[in-house]
Amino acid sequence: MKHLILLAALAVGISAAAQEAQKSKEEIAKEKATQSYEAAKKKFETANHKAYVADSLIEVGGRMVEENKAAIQELQDERKAKTKEFAEERKSYNSYLKEKDADIVKQAQNDIKALDKRSAAEMKEIDKKIAAAQKSIAKGEANIAKGKSQKKPTAAAVKAAEEKYKTVSAKYEELTGNTAEYIDPYQTPED
Repeated sequence: MKHLILLAALAVGISAAAQEAQKSKEEIAKEKATQSYEAAKKKFETANHKAYVADSLIEVGGRMVEENKAAIQELQDERKAKTKEFAEERKSYNSYLKEKDADIVKQAQNDIKALDKRSAAEMKEIDKKIAAAQKSIAKGEANIAKGKSQKKPTAAAVKAAEEKYKTVSAKYEELTGNTAEYIDPYQTPED
């Protein structure tokens, strides 16, 4: 009888251990599915973010180029107007150079020198602004080029990550009974 009870207890113990081992396999499968799902989700979100960055570089670069081209045009118009203004002012001083009074001629010469200095300083300032705008245009064009060079590889990475995410999500939903989170590939990332 002792052997029978021992055998029954052993059978129940083995049966419980087998069920626990089976449950462990299910739990392990669920954990693996969850880990795969989280990794695929992270990879998909990362790929989407990189695509967003590439698009942003192109957009921001385009805006920089447009704005600075307009600024250069305004500065060139300002330079032209200032040149005309200085020429007219110089012309009025040149009329005093023909005077017979030496003091008036000397004053006109001094005024012309001061005008030339002021003119040179203002033109130099405008040239600095034009150079800064041209530098911004170059940076904008570099951003556009960088964005375009990143766009094609990131688009392929997004597509591959999306396919993997869909496959892993289906397995995750099947094993865990949970619903996989929908990730919009066109949604802008939150900072």
